[in-house]
Amino acid sequence: MENIECLKVKDFLVQIALPTFPGPASGSVSATTAAMAASLLEMGIKITMRKDEEQCSLAKNLDYIENIRAQCISLATEDIEAYQEVIKASKSRKTHPEEFEVAMKNATETLVAIVRYSNIIITELEHLINTSYIKVLGGDLGGSAYMAEAAAAAAKLGVEINLRLIQDESYKTKKLKSINENYENCVETKERILSMINN
Repeated sequence: MENIECLKVKDFLVQIALPTFPGPASGSVSATTAAMAASLLEMGIKITMRKDEEQCSLAKNLDYIENIRAQCISLATEDIEAYQEVIKASKSRKTHPEEFEVAMKNATETLVAIVRYSNIIITELEHLINTSYIKVLGGDLGGSAYMAEAAAAAAKLGVEINLRLIQDESYKTKKLKSINENYENCVETKERILSMINN
């Protein structure tokens, strides 16, 4: 499986639709959705900087979000690779349960990262809303907020499902706390963003 970032959109969609594993599925789609949300945020930052020279300080935010976008699109491929290891480990799960546990944790970490990055994106969106041209960018930034929340929701569900197969109770408690806090912030921040756009 080649890197998701190297695929054309139509080829990526075909790969998603294939009933073969490992391949791009919910995790890869969530990561890609988060990357697209980051791209819309980048666009908003660039337009705001172009229209208002006093907003040049946003350049550091731009670099930060560009890195987040790159991380998200990398996670789309990492998710596939992680589940490939889960499939391998599942074949010897009874004789080597510790290997399956490690593989499941690695696959879960990819999804946890998607939830975390989605929260970062939507938090940065809220910061931009206060200085951007909402009349021009409202639809794009609002769309980005919806996409970031959706990415977080899908990845959160993936984490919850994975944790059912993991034995380490301490790990499960820690990851549930992380995704719940990040997702709750996504939901609350999205609502505030929409309120600012619509008022």
